Amino acid sequence: MEFEQTNKYSDEFFEESVSIKSIFETYLIHLKWFVLSVLVFATLAFLKIRYEVPQYYTSAQVLIKKTEKGNSIGGLSSFQDMGIFGKDRSKIENEIAIMQSRRLTTEVIKELNLNIQYLVENEPYNLEQYPDIPFIISSASKKDSLDKNDAFFYNDPINKVSAFFSIMILSNKKFEYFSVEGNSLGVKSFGNVINTDFGNIIIELNENKITEFLKKTIHVVITPLETVIDIYNNSIVVEAIDEKSDVLNISLKGNVPEKSVLIINNLIEQYNADAVEDKAKIYNKTTDFLNERINLLTNQLSAIETSAEQFKTQKGLVDVQSESGVFLESSSINERKLINANTQLQLIEYMINELNNNKSGLLPANIGLSDPSILNLIREYNILVLRRNRILKSSTSMNPLIVEIDSQLSVLKNNLKSSLNTLKSSIQIQLNSLNRQSGKISSKIASVPRNERLYKDIIRQQETKNALYLFLLQKREESEISKSVTVENARIINAAYSSRKPISPKKTMNYLASIIMGLFLPFAIIFIKDVLDTKVHDENDIKKIRIPYIGDIPLTTSNKDLYISENDNSNIAEAFRYIRTNINFMLDSKKMGKTVFVTSTQSGEGKSFTAINLASSLAISGKKTVLLAMDLRAPKILEYLDIEDMLGVTNFIKNKELSVSDIIDHVTKFDNLDIISSGDIPPNPVELLMSKRVKEIFEHLNERYEYIIVDTAPVGLVTDTIQISKFSDLTIYVIKANFLDKRMLHIPEKLNIEKKLKNMSILINGTNNNKGAYGYGYGYGNKKKKLPWYQRVFK
Repeated sequence: MEFEQTNKYSDEFFEESVSIKSIFETYLIHLKWFVLSVLVFATLAFLKIRYEVPQYYTSAQVLIKKTEKGNSIGGLSSFQDMGIFGKDRSKIENEIAIMQSRRLTTEVIKELNLNIQYLVENEPYNLEQYPDIPFIISSASKKDSLDKNDAFFYNDPINKVSAFFSIMILSNKKFEYFSVEGNSLGVKSFGNVINTDFGNIIIELNENKITEFLKKTIHVVITPLETVIDIYNNSIVVEAIDEKSDVLNISLKGNVPEKSVLIINNLIEQYNADAVEDKAKIYNKTTDFLNERINLLTNQLSAIETSAEQFKTQKGLVDVQSESGVFLESSSINERKLINANTQLQLIEYMINELNNNKSGLLPANIGLSDPSILNLIREYNILVLRRNRILKSSTSMNPLIVEIDSQLSVLKNNLKSSLNTLKSSIQIQLNSLNRQSGKISSKIASVPRNERLYKDIIRQQETKNALYLFLLQKREESEISKSVTVENARIINAAYSSRKPISPKKTMNYLASIIMGLFLPFAIIFIKDVLDTKVHDENDIKKIRIPYIGDIPLTTSNKDLYISENDNSNIAEAFRYIRTNINFMLDSKKMGKTVFVTSTQSGEGKSFTAINLASSLAISGKKTVLLAMDLRAPKILEYLDIEDMLGVTNFIKNKELSVSDIIDHVTKFDNLDIISSGDIPPNPVELLMSKRVKEIFEHLNERYEYIIVDTAPVGLVTDTIQISKFSDLTIYVIKANFLDKRMLHIPEKLNIEKKLKNMSILINGTNNNKGAYGYGYGYGNKKKKLPWYQRVFK
């Protein structure tokens, strides 16, 4: 039991080893294609590395500064700072959208003149010169025009065309002009107008670079502005370095590191300038509001002073203040409260009017209102208005962000109105209370004349207006100071810098990829070919049908190998000797008339060829052999042996007067080989084979021959062979390699299971296997000339 288990494991290990070896050999025989594929891909990788323009990675990091925050709803601001409730990412996302907007990209391109490239001829690729350019190209209309605004920039012809030409600098005054085809268009002078297909241009020399570019050909590439904007708008990447961080990373890939550094730095400058401009608008709006109120108060104070003067004149009062000083001491505290309350009420009225009549969107900030919640609402309102205006520069009012901001502005405006009205009501109640208190005090001053009370009212109005006037002057000064110290919105952490080594092409990765692709392509082709291939090729393809394998016949394309002869040392002769040996093991050596049927699935698989050569091999070995042609439908035996037509099986069956000896003929090329042809082709071969005369043939041959080799009809097409299978001792089932579909193997498998053909064995004809030194063709002087190694590899 232990021995059987050990033997089982050994067989499994052997089968697995053979399977792995066969898979390896399947690809090893195509080694030349693997080598050729790797060489091709390696060559392509080399060309890519040599001729591809290197790309460098440039990046910068900036911190987006936080704006002042008001009180958070529900007091959650401290928790947000701790990261419990997360951060509001809308501001960072908005700033990223602004930094990647076409408007800022356009400003950068306009500032750096990026739509014109200067390429100096070089091997293996042309080098772009930037920022050290040899000369400057501009439109002739731009030099003459006094209008240098954005409209002119967009309409400038040189910014709307696609052009290519070349220039060779001859001296500090002359250059030769070449067309796109490389044809010379003459010698031109720097600074003069040149007529071109895309308009008149002026080329001005960079005097500092003349020695560097003298006698060199410089290619000029002009790209339409919109195309350049699209290229850089898609190439510049702005992203937060972390989900919880306000630091942005700005990156760009380009073939000129210095150019990429300038582009990123200029983009940051344009972004900060845009933010400073927005803040300046708030301060300007606040200053204008304060100036307007100060002018109004100046007029009111003047009117009150005039009223006081007229009152004194009319009433004949000289020093009303000293006369009523004693009585006013008791109400001094109450008066100060009234002044403060009236000041706040006046400011509230100003702000309500401004809120109702506001057209620009921005509200005056920090004008002196005492309620911090209202100040925070005004600050948040102005921040949203600025954000809306900045987004509208590169978008439309239909943008979802604009719609969301408009909704927030509407809510803030309503909240602000509500808060102002609530504060106004509160101060009004306070004023009423103070006025009642003042009335009580006034009623106690019985000795104060009516004129003094009237004068006190005038003075009170004067003091209120004067206090408000001084307060607004202070706020205007604060606004002017804030305006003069406006800071940028983005703080540069790391200025733009470029990698020293190019990020592409990468030599190691390219060569590694070429090797992988070089191995993968032939592997994939061979694998797909094997998957799609349904033909039988060798012994491994017939293992599943579990029929004994008797051997294989090598492929031959020569007519001289159609059948073997004595002293034949060819691979085919050795193959049939090997099969002859296997037959002797499968049959009783003492029995006379050992009958071997040779059949196949369909015609064209070499069964007749096999029958002839098997009979020849047996005859050469000294065995008395007869070759019997029982394929009555398509006989090939006589044709292959080049024998004239003769009486055969069909003649014997039909003609009762003929004996078996009458249809036997000797093959002159072999001493021990006789032949019986199929005879005339009958219309009813199946009925003929059912005749008792067929039995007479086999009985006669069994008594006189050691081996009877029978060439029968294909079993996959007709039932002729099955009809006479009872006379056989061994059936050789011929399968032609690279010809028979594997799906047809069910035919021999079914015949074997049902025992319709006796003692079946498989023979594969036309294999491509080269058996080597110890296979077919060993020895006997059958040596081949040794080829050079390169011919052996790519044979």
